[in-house]
Amino acid sequence: MSLSQRVMSYLNDLDMKYEVITHHPSHSSLGSAIAAQVPSAKIAKAVMLEDGQGHRMMAILPADSKLSLSALNDTLDGQYHLMKEQQVYQCFDDCEHGAVPPFPQAFNLDCIWDDSLGSLPDVYIEGGDHRSLVHLSQQEFGRMMAHTRSGHFSHQLYH
Repeated sequence: MSLSQRVMSYLNDLDMKYEVITHHPSHSSLGSAIAAQVPSAKIAKAVMLEDGQGHRMMAILPADSKLSLSALNDTLDGQYHLMKEQQVYQCFDDCEHGAVPPFPQAFNLDCIWDDSLGSLPDVYIEGGDHRSLVHLSQQEFGRMMAHTRSGHFSHQLYH
């Protein structure tokens, strides 16, 4: 498998400038960082959330960070929890299991992204399989996230 078809269509429809980086298979965003020889702070990962009314939200944060649900819920004034794995698979049916691409608009999802991603010169994003990353400049990442919310809701795993 390669990049998600929805992701490729989304990028091409918006005429985004991007580069696909292939790497040895990995099963985590930290593993992708090692395999692609990219700093883990520059890789954006997605975490899928849902509230009590069934509203789904994608949280996007650096691969070297952990989501703080309490900080996210404070930011959104909501009560989100992690989605069940099977529900996530259904949302991303053209992706490999466990390879959730942080392109919320391609999947008609609301999102919030961590502010720390906005200070990076460029960002690498999981592409929907376990072998590729999409490399975007900060300008392109900013364009993609222009109409979404951001906040501080993660903390680094390692210093």
